[in-house]
Amino acid sequence: MAVELLGAPGSPYTRKMLALLRYRGIDHRMIWGSHMQPPAGYPVPKVKLLPTFYLGEGDAREAVVDSTPIIRRLEAEHPGRSVLPEDELLGFLDLLIEDFADEWMTKMMFHYRWHFAADAANAGPLLIFWQSPTYPDDQAQQMADGFARRQIDRLYVVGSNDITAPIIEASYARLIGILDRAIARTGFVLGTRPSAADFAIYGQLTQLGIVDPTPAAIMARSTPRLRAWLDRVEDLSGLPDGAWLDHDALGDQLGELLTEIGRVYAPFL
Repeated sequence: MAVELLGAPGSPYTRKMLALLRYRGIDHRMIWGSHMQPPAGYPVPKVKLLPTFYLGEGDAREAVVDSTPIIRRLEAEHPGRSVLPEDELLGFLDLLIEDFADEWMTKMMFHYRWHFAADAANAGPLLIFWQSPTYPDDQAQQMADGFARRQIDRLYVVGSNDITAPIIEASYARLIGILDRAIARTGFVLGTRPSAADFAIYGQLTQLGIVDPTPAAIMARSTPRLRAWLDRVEDLSGLPDGAWLDHDALGDQLGELLTEIGRVYAPFL
């Protein structure tokens, strides 16, 4: 039975999980749409977020959200090549970096998308047409303008303001350089195979490096390697099996990234 998920291309967590499903070879059915309009006849999660996974069938079907526990549930229910290292130390680092991507990098994404006028003007219509490409132009523009105003007014919720903007933007500039060097060495963060952390990073960077013009231009100038990596990670279904890092390689591979996490994410927490 195929896993079903409701999501949108503008949701970094949808992109994270869709790429993970492809890599793991889990049969799935992608339902493009909005969390505000779940498919008819499907259960509603306690908190409406994207992606929403529908697991089970019939009366036993569940609607669940939150990508990190869903990854672990999929590992248990769909055995196969794993994105979770069995080694305890690597497992901790994977979880730490995944959390950093999910909770700090998303601040970069939200900031760049709605702090700059050109990025907000670009994102508004896309977010509407990603829900449905059949909206009439006038209606779509009205919806896009309303959505953009609401998101811009909510920038403070994720901590984006004139004081924090330089911190967020400097972190993004440092991070894409760090990731460029890590990928150049091994292809992925924790070795020659992707972990949950890679898919979390990828999800946020699909927006920062592709959709939103200001951060995408920064990435294109600074690291074409990382920009190309995004296109590859979209579908790793044919990637040969790789290996996790040895413990003695962790310092060279992760030192810069862990320093960045300590610089910005630990103080935020």
